[in-house]
Amino acid sequence: MAADERNIPENPAKNFNEYFRFNLGRDTPSDARNTLLVVTTLIVAVTFQAAVNPPAGVWQDDKYSPANCTVVTSDNNDCTVIRYAGTSILHTRTGAGYDIFIFVNTLAFSAATNTILYLLLDSPFQTEVLLSIYSMNFAYGASVGAVQPPKTMKWGLIAVAFMLPYFLRVFSNIIKRYK
Repeated sequence: MAADERNIPENPAKNFNEYFRFNLGRDTPSDARNTLLVVTTLIVAVTFQAAVNPPAGVWQDDKYSPANCTVVTSDNNDCTVIRYAGTSILHTRTGAGYDIFIFVNTLAFSAATNTILYLLLDSPFQTEVLLSIYSMNFAYGASVGAVQPPKTMKWGLIAVAFMLPYFLRVFSNIIKRYK
């Protein structure tokens, strides 16, 4: 049997799901690691973009009440800001919907950065990777804060979503250690 024939997988039409699953006899751990890095990097990019430009977009202009106001100054106390340019339309229309979206999006972002972190531990550039991941996490938080109207940021919700994948990993490792 030639070396090339040995690694040819079975017919995918027979069992489609099994064909594409990781198989230690067919796939190398390095291939699986590289695939995970590509997928998690894609998830990080998509979730970061969704945080910067949330569903429904952001308001393009400020809106004041009454409508004839153009800017709020200390001299003009009759004008109030209804919405700010650059803030989330979804948040303005349905705060709870935005909170759910941002929680789930942050959870996916954090889980993906956590996966990248674990896959690249003990790599030659570990310090640079850690610095990049933590910087990206702070940039994500700042971006989320920037698209929310002033004084509406729910930092506790964001903190839980950020920390949940790390706590689950630690909890999972503790359970495995004592089994």
